[in-house]
Amino acid sequence: MGKREQPYARVSRTPLASAVRWALIAATLAGSGTAIAQTAEPAAPATTQSTEDATTLDTVSVLGSRGQPRTVSSSAVPIDIISAEEFRNQGATDALDQLRVLVPSFNVSTIPIDDAASLVRPANLRGLPPDNTLVLVNGKRFHRSAVITFLGHGLSDGSQGPDLSVFPSLALEQVEVLRDGAAAQYGSDAIAGVVNFGLKKISEGGAFEAFAGQYYEGDGFTTQYSAQIGLPLTANGYATFTAEWRNADATSRSVQRDDAAAAIAAGYPGVPVPAQIWGSPEVNDDLKFVANLGITGESVDLYLFGNYAKRDVDGGFYFRDPTARSGVYSNDGGETLLIGNTTGVGTCPTIALRDANGNLIPYSTVSSAVSALPSNCFTFLSTLPGGFTPRFGGSLEDMSVVGGIKGM
Repeated sequence: MGKREQPYARVSRTPLASAVRWALIAATLAGSGTAIAQTAEPAAPATTQSTEDATTLDTVSVLGSRGQPRTVSSSAVPIDIISAEEFRNQGATDALDQLRVLVPSFNVSTIPIDDAASLVRPANLRGLPPDNTLVLVNGKRFHRSAVITFLGHGLSDGSQGPDLSVFPSLALEQVEVLRDGAAAQYGSDAIAGVVNFGLKKISEGGAFEAFAGQYYEGDGFTTQYSAQIGLPLTANGYATFTAEWRNADATSRSVQRDDAAAAIAAGYPGVPVPAQIWGSPEVNDDLKFVANLGITGESVDLYLFGNYAKRDVDGGFYFRDPTARSGVYSNDGGETLLIGNTTGVGTCPTIALRDANGNLIPYSTVSSAVSALPSNCFTFLSTLPGGFTPRFGGSLEDMSVVGGIKGM
């Protein structure tokens, strides 16, 4: 016992040893504190990094999953997400033209004279018809337009796609585009992919925008006004309303048609110059309205959204050549003039439009023969000697309302 207690007695009872002991303890504590401080300093950037990651992962997509919405990084398939800010940075004012610039492999028909396809422009994703792309609004299927594309230039012929130009770009929070595996998750109408329009959800504030501009050629002057307001809908709800009004003048990049120039050279009066307008149609009173409402409860959510849109479109069409137009001025390729017997009594003479060499006979000669026709014989050349170019237009109206309850 004495041998084991002696060192303790020696250390505890010697002042110098006690001083050394306490100095070592203090140095050890000081060293530990330094080590802790050195360990804590590098941890601060890690906290900042996790905050930045949380901000980056805040973009959520409802596409590509049968379960809950996912962030972009956790999605099993690649998804393009176009933010509202990217829409605002575009020079185009129409949401359809803005998407054409922002979304790869998304093309929109811009052919001026395209029958009803010039009223509701077909949108093609991945080179497939418009009705092969599923369009969603807030994750719900959007209806197709009433236009069946007649002149779709092979790609869109016979298709019936939705009219994507009914959404004001100011109303969009983000647009999600899913291509890979879309048909496996959403069905055969999503062979090309899925496009989901996410509407803004704001309960306060608002915005107003005004655009005006034209082309360097001096035509196509366009004015557009957009307004948005957010209102509270109870303490846990929102009511967001967006409206847009636009007017766009027609454009023309036309040159004179060869057949019209030949008719003018043959003396046919009243041939338009240019005979056919090749350019964008005139759009009047293009009104768009979108409402998005919702209330978040403890176990269920209520939602209601819809749109209303109308516009008048007026554009040019194909020139009816007075020397060859089938079914109007000739029925044999322009060799002879088409003459109808209005009474069915008697016969009508034949009037040649071209000579043996295929050259146009001067209008003065043809006109003399037309003037000598009997009263029961009619030809359009007697009333429209210079041919004519009809106008093609239409009044469009689009509306929808979607409402529901989701939750437990």
